[in-house]
Amino acid sequence: MARTGHSTQSTSGQHRGRQPQSQKLMENKILQLKNYLPEWTAAKRSQKQGVFTAIARAARLFAPKVDQRQWKKRKQMYKTWLFNNKKKKERKATIKYGRKWTPRMVVYQQKHEEVLKRIEEESGAKPGDPGMFKHYQAAVKRVISELDDDELEKAKETAEEWSNNCPPPEIQAQVARKKGPAYMEHFSNEMWRQCGMRVFVMSAWKNEKGEVLFGMQVNFMHDDNEALGDGDSFMKTKDWEDIKPVWQEYAQEQFTFELETDGDGMPLLPDIMETKLEEKKAIVRAFLTSHYRMCSVKDRAVVPWSAITQGQDDFVERRYLLEDVDLKEPSKLQNWDTTALLNFWYAWQE
Repeated sequence: MARTGHSTQSTSGQHRGRQPQSQKLMENKILQLKNYLPEWTAAKRSQKQGVFTAIARAARLFAPKVDQRQWKKRKQMYKTWLFNNKKKKERKATIKYGRKWTPRMVVYQQKHEEVLKRIEEESGAKPGDPGMFKHYQAAVKRVISELDDDELEKAKETAEEWSNNCPPPEIQAQVARKKGPAYMEHFSNEMWRQCGMRVFVMSAWKNEKGEVLFGMQVNFMHDDNEALGDGDSFMKTKDWEDIKPVWQEYAQEQFTFELETDGDGMPLLPDIMETKLEEKKAIVRAFLTSHYRMCSVKDRAVVPWSAITQGQDDFVERRYLLEDVDLKEPSKLQNWDTTALLNFWYAWQE
């Protein structure tokens, strides 16, 4: 009996002594297993055993020699890790680029306020309330049922137009805010998995308020390289700060504020009484860009902001400038400078 008890205690002690080593081995294998995770996730149920056998065979080439019982435990650890991390990858793979718009979806977008108001009147639920969603389908259905034949036909035509081409800017802005980061992450992962490419994404878009948001802000740039294979993060390991102002300048140029023109094609400034700072900067950019392109007789000419900063008198007559405001790249203008310039030019326009 003593021998048996001693044997049991010895076996248990040996087992406890191996656990930290197994745990350490698992941590060392995570990067290697990540390389196989996309293939494991994409495999059908009937294919997973064959994929896992290949993974285990590759892992064993670099593992210390162990007996059959220890190897069986290690394989189970590998399989457990793959299963535990599989669901996250599968969710990413369900992203669909593009959208098939239906008349119901169009009506909801165009009559969004009316639908929300009806839900609140009929049920008391307000936007953000937990009970709001359960009333949504019924409210939209009632709004659609009240459309006449012409309105319904128009909704069908709009749905087809949005599906085949693109929805209006305000709808695009909603998609960018809600799904943009997920799209970028999925794109980066697929480029690595399918092409072996590493990608760093900087983005720029105009939100519902007409403000241009840049890829330097949270959620609007993407660098997932350290999670792909054994790569390092581009943003964490390289000095990329010089890219920021160049990208910001480019994005502002591409999302130029559209100014109305007079009969001679000259740009007209709007009243900026209720205008926010970012929109004022966009107006300054559009106004100067329009004049520069007319003077250079080049429709796509790029304003040389650096040269203007160093010698604004070479580009603009002194009578069109304020004494205490220096022209510079519009994103760098302060609120007072921007307002003063626009009011000064608006007075000339009047």
